[in-house]
Amino acid sequence: METLAEDLLLLAVRPNGKLGAAPKLRFGLSGSELVRLAAARRVDIVRGRIVVLDAAPTGDDLLDAALQTMAGGRRQPAAKAWVARSRPGLVDRYLDRLAAAGVIRAERRQVMGLFPGTRWVVVDTARQAQVRARLDAIASGSVVPGRLDSEQAAFAGLAGAIGLAALIYPGFAGAAARKNLKKAATRARSESPEVSAVADAAAATDAAARGRPRPGRGDAGGHERLGPGGHRRGGGGVDRRRHPGRHLGFRRRGRPPRRGGRRSPLARGFTQFAAPAACRPGLDPPRPE
Repeated sequence: METLAEDLLLLAVRPNGKLGAAPKLRFGLSGSELVRLAAARRVDIVRGRIVVLDAAPTGDDLLDAALQTMAGGRRQPAAKAWVARSRPGLVDRYLDRLAAAGVIRAERRQVMGLFPGTRWVVVDTARQAQVRARLDAIASGSVVPGRLDSEQAAFAGLAGAIGLAALIYPGFAGAAARKNLKKAATRARSESPEVSAVADAAAATDAAARGRPRPGRGDAGGHERLGPGGHRRGGGGVDRRRHPGRHLGFRRRGRPPRRGGRRSPLARGFTQFAAPAACRPGLDPPRPE
């Protein structure tokens, strides 16, 4: 339980040196702090809100900083809101802790020869393999979800909540492993309000990051098609705000007709019956009496 945040980071380090599930890592780290503080009986969650039971220092500077943010407000913070709260530099501080312990190493480099970047190399591969083995034991089904202890349930729940399961067990081959982790995460959410808060915050962030439009407009899949300037397009692919009437085949007033262009039958019929008799094709102009 003491290394829950560091274990999530070790799982997130990919073979290419990048961090997987980077946009949601901060939720997993905040959730791990909440789980650890609840396990140590420093805080409790009552009706979705964090109640600080003991604000004394824990001996862990990062955990103490988290505890101070819970106790510093005038009102008890909601667990979901606290997990989703922006805490700049949280991931970097835990990465620096792992680097100081000699578990990982940062390699500075330039991407495309222009932009600075960081590649994380795991030095203590034995520890990373041990963390992976713990998750594999749950994903393989060798540990029944009903027999998971609180630490295993929190570990599986946090890994699933921030999307690490799909990275570690991808594709059709990892479907069974993801299913077992989902069962364990479901149990963790039902028994642990801390894990539930992490999952809710991660799901809300995932929906916001995808930016899905409202269904029922545009294409059959519910996605809107936007024209130049961000204007909505109609079902036929014509921007009705910029070109009114174009989806019916009409021309804008004052614009010369296009040579060789075709108008729809509806537009031709409109011209046939709405134009004056002298202009109708096939009719002679009226004779003066």
